Amino acid sequence: MVNQARRRSQGATHEAVANNKSSSWFLMLFALPFSAVGIGMLLLGVLPTLYDWSRMQFWHEVPARVVSAQLNTHRGSKSGSTYSVSAHYRYEVAGVAYDGHRPAINTSADNIGSFYANLAWRLESAQRSGTPVPVWVNPSRPQDSVADRSLRLGLLGFRMIFVVVFGGVGLGMLAWGWHMRRSGARKAQRLQAVGDEPWLANKAWAGNRIRSSKRWEVWLAWGFAVVWGCIAYPAALSATPRAWRNENFLVLGVLGLLVAVGLGLLVWAVRATLDARRHGEVCLVMDPFPGSIGGHVGATMDLPTVPYRPDLRFAVTLRCAYQYQTRTGDSDNSTESREQVVWQGEGAAQVRPQGTGSRVAFRLNVPKGLPESEQAVGDSEHHWTVLLESTDPALKFSRRFDVPVYATGAESTWLAQDAAKHPQAQAQRDAELDAVSDIEPVEGGVRLYQPYGRLWRQNLLWLVMGGAFFGMGMWAGYSGAPALFPVAFGGVGGAMLLWGFYAACNSLTVQLDREGLRTERRLLGLMLAWQRVPAKDIARLRIKESYTQQSGHQHTTFFRVQVHLRNGKSVTIADSLRGRPVAEQMLARVAKATGYPR
Repeated sequence: MVNQARRRSQGATHEAVANNKSSSWFLMLFALPFSAVGIGMLLLGVLPTLYDWSRMQFWHEVPARVVSAQLNTHRGSKSGSTYSVSAHYRYEVAGVAYDGHRPAINTSADNIGSFYANLAWRLESAQRSGTPVPVWVNPSRPQDSVADRSLRLGLLGFRMIFVVVFGGVGLGMLAWGWHMRRSGARKAQRLQAVGDEPWLANKAWAGNRIRSSKRWEVWLAWGFAVVWGCIAYPAALSATPRAWRNENFLVLGVLGLLVAVGLGLLVWAVRATLDARRHGEVCLVMDPFPGSIGGHVGATMDLPTVPYRPDLRFAVTLRCAYQYQTRTGDSDNSTESREQVVWQGEGAAQVRPQGTGSRVAFRLNVPKGLPESEQAVGDSEHHWTVLLESTDPALKFSRRFDVPVYATGAESTWLAQDAAKHPQAQAQRDAELDAVSDIEPVEGGVRLYQPYGRLWRQNLLWLVMGGAFFGMGMWAGYSGAPALFPVAFGGVGGAMLLWGFYAACNSLTVQLDREGLRTERRLLGLMLAWQRVPAKDIARLRIKESYTQQSGHQHTTFFRVQVHLRNGKSVTIADSLRGRPVAEQMLARVAKATGYPR
C-alpha cells in the first residue's frame, strides 16, 4: 500500500512537471511586454538623462540674453494637460556669438511638478527686464548649451516607476519562468533516479538538513521595500509641493500614507536581515525522514546562538495546506491567492542544552488519510510546513520550514514525547480557555460564562482599522472627493467598527444540564438573544470552525462549541476558542460534566 501511494504521488509529480513546463513558456511570453516597457524606459529615458546631467556638470557658466521664452500647454484627452518650455537666448564664447534653444536637460512635455512653470517664469522675467541669465556651455563644443541643468528627481522617479515595476516584474517573471523550466527538467531526471522515494528528488530535502524560509523572507522584504520606495518617495517628492500650495489635504494624506508604508517595509526588511544574521542558518533534521502520514513527524533544530535556559519555551505548528485562486470581484481577472488548511497540529517542543546553545525537538502524531507533500490538487500542490516560534517575547524567534511528509507509516526512533501532550502545551490551552470563559460545575451539568472583552486585542484591531477607514471616508467626502471614496471607505470602516464593537461588548451565559440548555447573549448588559432547549431535543455536542486570522506565517483558526439539535439546527455554547486543541479541550470538559455525546 505504501509503495502504491508513493507511485501515485510520483505519477502526480511527473504530471505536475509536465504542466510546469507549459506554464513556464506561458509565463515567459506574458513577461515580454512588461520587460520591454521597463527596459525601453531605462534605455530611452533614464540613462540618457543621467548621462546628460553628468556631462553638463563640467560645462562652463556664461551670461546670456533671453530673446524669447514661453510656457507651452499641451491639452490631453485623458491624462490632463502637459507642459513644456520654448526658449531662445544668445551668448558669447571667446568673442563668438551663439544662439541656444535648449531650456533644460529634458525637453519633452510632462506635468510632473512645477519645474516648467518656474523655468518659464524665470526666463520671461529676464526677457522683460533685460537681465542676463546664466547658461551652461560645452567647452569643447560651444554651440551646445542649456539654460537649466538641474536633475529633476520627480521626473526621474516617475520614470523609474516604469523601470522598476514593469521592468522588475517582467524580468522577474522571465527569470522565474526560466527557473521553473530548468528546475522542472532537473526534477524529472531526479525522480527517475530515486524510484519510490520521491522526496529525494527535492534538493532542499535530500540531505535531511532542511533550511528555513528566512532567507526568502529577507529577499522578499527588501524587494517590497525597494519597489515601494521607488514608487512612493519620488511621487511624494514631486507631488507634495503642489498639493501643499493648493491645500489639497486629501492628496497630502495619501502621500503621507505611501511614505509611512514605505518606511514600515524598510523597517521590516532591516529587522528580518538582523534576525537572519543573529541566528545564522538554522536547519531542521527530521526523525523519521521523511515525516510520516499515519505515523510521526518529528525533528530537531540546533540554536548555537541561544544559550540554554530552563524557562525557554517554543511552540510548534505542523500544517498541511494548499494554495488556490478565488474571485474577488465581478471581473474574471479579479482573483486572489488564498491558502486552504487541510490539517493542523500544535504542541510545545522540548528544549535541551546543546554545547553552548540549545536544541529544540518535537514530535507530533499525524492521522492516516491526509495528502502527501507535492500531491497535486487542481493547479496547485499540497505543502507540509513546520512553524517553530519562541513564546518568550525577548527572544522573538520564528522560523518556517517546508518539510517532506509521505504515507510511510514510520515512527520516530528517538523522539519519544508527543508535543501535543507536553505539559507546557496543556498549560497553554488551560490559560487560553480561562482567558475567554469561566466554567462552573452545577448539579448534572455545567454553567459557562464568556465575559465582555474576550480576545480584546483582536477586537481592538478591528476597531482601530475600522475607525481609520471610516475617518478616511468621511474626510474624503468632506474634501469633495468622488462619492466612490466616502462610500467605499466609509462603508468598509463602518462594518469593521460594528463587528469590533459587537465582538468586544457581547457576553454569553450558558447552563447545560440534565434539564436541557439555557443560553443568554447580552450586549453591554442588555438582553440581545436567549434560548431554551429541553434535554430530549439535544442530539450531541460538536465543534465548528468560525474564522481564520493570518499574521505573517501564522494562521490562527478560531472555533466554537455547539449543541447540535435533533431538528438539524445548532446552538453555540462557547466561541472565541483559539485553535482546534483548545476547542477539543472545551468540548471534552463539557461532555464529561454533562454526559451528552459528542
